[in-house]
Amino acid sequence: MIGNYLNYYESSNLLHGSLMQIMGTRLDALILGAGPTLANKVWEEVKDELVRLNKMLNKFDKESELYRVNNKAILSPCSVSEELWKILADCEQYYERTYGYFDISLKDYSKVEFDNECHTVYFTDTGIQLDLGGYAKGYALESIRKILVNHSITQALINFGNSSVLALGSHPHGDSWSIGINDPYNPDKIVGNISLRDNTLSTSGNMPSHTGHIFNPFTGQYNADRRIVSVSAPNAIDAEVVSTTLMIADKIKEKEIVSQFTIDQYFIFSL
Repeated sequence: MIGNYLNYYESSNLLHGSLMQIMGTRLDALILGAGPTLANKVWEEVKDELVRLNKMLNKFDKESELYRVNNKAILSPCSVSEELWKILADCEQYYERTYGYFDISLKDYSKVEFDNECHTVYFTDTGIQLDLGGYAKGYALESIRKILVNHSITQALINFGNSSVLALGSHPHGDSWSIGINDPYNPDKIVGNISLRDNTLSTSGNMPSHTGHIFNPFTGQYNADRRIVSVSAPNAIDAEVVSTTLMIADKIKEKEIVSQFTIDQYFIFSL
């Protein structure tokens, strides 16, 4: 069961909700200016949406749709839901826009066959596993944004462990939200601060417990460099895809990839 924390601070008109373990990390939501009734309603919708998306996109969850696809598509064409189909089609566009660096197959994207009429997926080689780890949290943030906008929430911070962040409006005591970028090899050290207002942030990188988890399809190896990449952009999916891609792209392709997207700023920190 996912741990849940919720508190409403009347003096600040602020709701703080947390899910202790969702999509591989902790989620914190700050919702301001809505009042307790609306803020609680919005939090319940956010929580339900995150649980729903986790059940669809988590490849490690044996009950998820992606887990089913990964286990059946190697045997025969596997049908997928309309929403997952649109996500996979979106990932194909990102594959092209990043010159092949964003590859959700973790091996060889050319070995994944998509039937546009039947909406089926088929793996033509063993070892293919679709992994949406560089996409899912960005997609979740955009889904949460829709919930917030639908309820006319204009001031909020949605934060997946500082790695994927959506900021609406500003901090109650400033004109933006300031997000610190921690050095995973030295947790007491902050390598940078990024100000957000009505935009998003994604940070990708290695850490002592996960020294090589971003796959480079051109080398066939996982990147083990001690560095992190932070990207702020209007769209959370763009930010997540670009931060993941820049962890493995060579210097020549870096600016070409960034030019394909609307990016506010990006930073590469060598640790």
